[in-house]
Amino acid sequence: MSLETTGRPALVGALKAGRRALAPETAVFYDFLEGLQRWHLWRALAWRDIRSRYRRTVIGPFWTALNTAIFVAALGAVYALLWHQPVSRYLPYFCAGYISWYFFLTMANESGSALIVEAETVKTIHVPYSVFIFRVVMRNLIVFLHNLSVFVVVGLIFQIHWGWSLLLVPVGFLFILPNYFWMALLLATICARFRDVIQLVSNITQILFFVTPVFWRASELKSSPFATLLFVRANPAYRFVDVIRAPLLGHAPSLGTYLYLLLIGVLGGGATVLLLRRVYGRIAYWL
Repeated sequence: MSLETTGRPALVGALKAGRRALAPETAVFYDFLEGLQRWHLWRALAWRDIRSRYRRTVIGPFWTALNTAIFVAALGAVYALLWHQPVSRYLPYFCAGYISWYFFLTMANESGSALIVEAETVKTIHVPYSVFIFRVVMRNLIVFLHNLSVFVVVGLIFQIHWGWSLLLVPVGFLFILPNYFWMALLLATICARFRDVIQLVSNITQILFFVTPVFWRASELKSSPFATLLFVRANPAYRFVDVIRAPLLGHAPSLGTYLYLLLIGVLGGGATVLLLRRVYGRIAYWL
């Protein structure tokens, strides 16, 4: 149903006239609503990004999957030997963790420029800011699905027994996608004003890769309760990874993981809305 059929013609006119025509708290809500209604636009933009990135290549987007496969095979074999673990046990763990981590990584690193790269569009025509955020989420979800094919191949090679736990993968996405949306919107807004934050986020994610149980297991820290608290229980990156990795490996994520993601979703989403209510009318001027 379009906005024109909601019985609010004045509001529709205000939206089309410009973002500042509405009160900030109203503009934020209807920006999100209008962005949802324009799903065909951000879906098309996401696919265009994928196609343009691999234009004139033979296998197209599957270059991402090939790069992931090479990285996982090389690093997985080395770490399995270093830690004296069977490759058949370690490689699926590392593969599932890495493709989940890569989703988190690309979301964090690409969100900061989501509005900046579309500065001319924002300044010339009315497009809800949320369209560009949905575009980033959709684009990286497509990349994740391509990378998922690598894990399927690994699972078939090492004969992973998939069961009912696979049903928890969509459940995991129900918890992480809203979180990725508010994170992307928050980073895009902050980076529109402070461009240095883009580099800061990139540096932080590099460090997070090594301190998050992606290529090592959380159980290895059981002798150090403080390290377990810092790098596992309180680490949001671990929760984003584990809620997808565990079902792929045939296990159910802990209840604490779901509660953690729900909590940061409520708190982070609320904080993002509060920030946007204060700065919504100034974002276009920052670009």
